[in-house]
Amino acid sequence: MYQNERELEIRKILAQKGYASVQELSQWLYASPSSIRRDLATLEQQGLVKRSYGGAELVKNSSQILPFSTRAHQNIPAKKTIARKAAQMVSEGGIIFLDQSSSAFFVACELQGRSDLTVVTNNVEIVSLLSRSKLEVLSCGGRLSRSNRNCLLGSDAQKAFAQMRAHIAFFSAKALDADGVIWDCDREEVCLRQAMLQHAAKRVFLCASEKFGQYAGYWQCSLEDVDCVITEAHDKAFLEALGELAEKFV
Repeated sequence: MYQNERELEIRKILAQKGYASVQELSQWLYASPSSIRRDLATLEQQGLVKRSYGGAELVKNSSQILPFSTRAHQNIPAKKTIARKAAQMVSEGGIIFLDQSSSAFFVACELQGRSDLTVVTNNVEIVSLLSRSKLEVLSCGGRLSRSNRNCLLGSDAQKAFAQMRAHIAFFSAKALDADGVIWDCDREEVCLRQAMLQHAAKRVFLCASEKFGQYAGYWQCSLEDVDCVITEAHDKAFLEALGELAEKFV
């Protein structure tokens, strides 16, 4: 296994387990402890892991874009629960927008067995997944993001969404604060999502409970701008802080 392949596997393991020792990683990946330490040092320099005595854990940083391969292996039970709820909202013959989030990818997983929908997305992983389905799939085109390699961005991608109209847009973001503001960490991704939301009849925010009370660098929109929020767990104290906006949670 090459070093970059080990680094990817290390991120997957840490996303699933939270923490792993050098010895455990060495055994699971059939690599020497010295090789694992070098991999962890590289990942730490990239800001992806935090090393402690004898092991490491993933960095949880709401201002950082983690690789899609890492995000897709984080909090999987919550994302599956959210995706199942989202799929139930999609009517036959519908046109839906799916953003670049891993939460949207899980929605696509729930929909891939259907044949009666049109999916429009800037998520390269969703296009690949649904290429094996009977769904009508449209990519928005545009430029591949340097920091988020599953994501298409830019003026061409925004224009594509602006020229269409969806029944539902499913999207996610990094954070939801107690004032009902949705935040994300990349300005270009925020701008593209705005184009999606402006041209959808219904806007659905996919929000795992781990994002409650968090912040990131860029304002996306307010809960007042969305029609409903799908989550896997209802935090009573957080919802009480939101007041009437809590009525949008399902």
